[in-house]
Amino acid sequence: MMGHFRNLSLTRQILYLILMMLIILLISFVISNMVAKRIVESKVTDSAAKLLNQVEENMESFYADMERISGSMLYSPTVQTYLDLEDFLSRILMYNEIESVFSNTTALKANIRGIQLYNPEGKMIADSGIGIGETVRLPPPRIEYSGLLTNPNTDGIMPNYSISVPIYNLESTPVKEYMGYSVFLMDVRNFRNILKSAKMTPNSRLFLLDQNKEIMASEGNTPSIDTFQFEELKNDNRYIMQTSTLSRTGWELISVIPKNELLQELNIVQRLNITTYAVMFCLLGLFLIIFFTRILRPIKALMDFMKSYPKTGGESRFPVVYHNEIGVLAANLNKMLDEIDSLIKQKYEIEIMKNQMEISAFRNQINPHFLYNTLECISAMAIFYKAQDIGNISASLSNMFRYSVKGGDFSTIQDEISHIKEYAKIIEYRFMGKIRVVVDADERLLKQKTIKMLLQPMVENAVFHGLEMKIDSGVVRVEVKMTEQNQVQYIVQDNGYGMEETQLKELVARLRQFESQGWMAREATKGIGLPNINRRIKLLYGDKADMSIYSKRGTGTTVIITFPLQDHAEPLEVE
Repeated sequence: MMGHFRNLSLTRQILYLILMMLIILLISFVISNMVAKRIVESKVTDSAAKLLNQVEENMESFYADMERISGSMLYSPTVQTYLDLEDFLSRILMYNEIESVFSNTTALKANIRGIQLYNPEGKMIADSGIGIGETVRLPPPRIEYSGLLTNPNTDGIMPNYSISVPIYNLESTPVKEYMGYSVFLMDVRNFRNILKSAKMTPNSRLFLLDQNKEIMASEGNTPSIDTFQFEELKNDNRYIMQTSTLSRTGWELISVIPKNELLQELNIVQRLNITTYAVMFCLLGLFLIIFFTRILRPIKALMDFMKSYPKTGGESRFPVVYHNEIGVLAANLNKMLDEIDSLIKQKYEIEIMKNQMEISAFRNQINPHFLYNTLECISAMAIFYKAQDIGNISASLSNMFRYSVKGGDFSTIQDEISHIKEYAKIIEYRFMGKIRVVVDADERLLKQKTIKMLLQPMVENAVFHGLEMKIDSGVVRVEVKMTEQNQVQYIVQDNGYGMEETQLKELVARLRQFESQGWMAREATKGIGLPNINRRIKLLYGDKADMSIYSKRGTGTTVIITFPLQDHAEPLEVE
């Protein structure tokens, strides 16, 4: 799989990577959203359960208050005495006291709307406020809470419920004597305040249902709702519904919370994530545009140029229009093509020069041995006729000619020195001893190989340009030494005329122009002077070789060439 991916084009690789990134981002977004929703719903469910528990505790506190209030009233001496009376007249005389007790009890709980007192037979013997208008089960074994009352005798302002409390004679033992019971008619509005404290969200709803599933109280924007609709809400995924049954009364608490309200903050995070992903998608699109326009397109153009160059070739170059890495690559490519073109032209000029030399050799084909023998014959005849000087000049010329034309481009430094000594003999005879050549060579270098015909042209240049026109005698000093960098250094110094500064600059400029187009053709007619020597050492040693010229009018000229000390592989020709 990885190998197949590597074989795809760069464009497809980038597109696949971006597609994978988008898919991973989308999956992470969906998973994180689902996890966040579940966490929020779990937290809210726990919180709602705690709130329902809090409502239950408040209801239990209310039950305890009512038991305490009812117990305080019903087991007061006034009520106990009133229940013990059997004749109607005595009860009439105590009725004001009973009403006073009822009024005090009603003042303790504002939601008590009525109190009725019944004898053991179930006959009402005293009342205050609103009555229930219906009989109750006798005798109630314990405190009982009714469901929602819809008795027409109520005032219709607010639904009510009742609390039935049995009354016993506390003095009777061992079995408590049943004396009757009391009914407290209660207003349901007090439950609304309790439900309000458990409301979690603005649109959440809380319901209190009685034993018959009738809504006794509710909190929140609660439209008319039937009991059977609670079953539908349980199965509705848009809501979180929790129920709790009150053990003392059998009533049921129901909490309904819309999920969209719980996830409002999560929706904000989702919108922020969507915005972030949209920005990332735009940035990826911008990256693709930049990639195609600034990277892929230039690379393709560069590849097309490289494919077409072998056909077009010549002076064609890639246009550098970008100033980034692609531009640097294109500039280096153009530079490499220029260097290749220059090398090809140099090789072409060298081949032309070789062809010209071969043509010249054919035109002037003379057997070298014939020249050697002729010069030696002249030398022998001069000695025979006692012309020693002519013999010596002929012998030196023969040795020079033999050295210059024998095969091979390399020789030892010792042969180079011997060659300039032969040349020095001829110069001394020619100028009657006025010009001398003095050689000082490091013996460690005599057996080292070097390019052939370096020293003699330098010495000849010093004689011809520096000393030949001088009236006084002159000296050419030749020094061969090793530098501290283990390089060979030739120093040829004369005490001749020297050069003006402009002449020196022109000569140095000619040395630096040996790589220019057509150089070989221009210099071919100028002999093998210093520019040719400089070109030869540069072609062989490159930047490791160097030529320096120092000259001053009336003082003389010094030429220094430096090149590496190395063992050339070409064997020397042995005659």
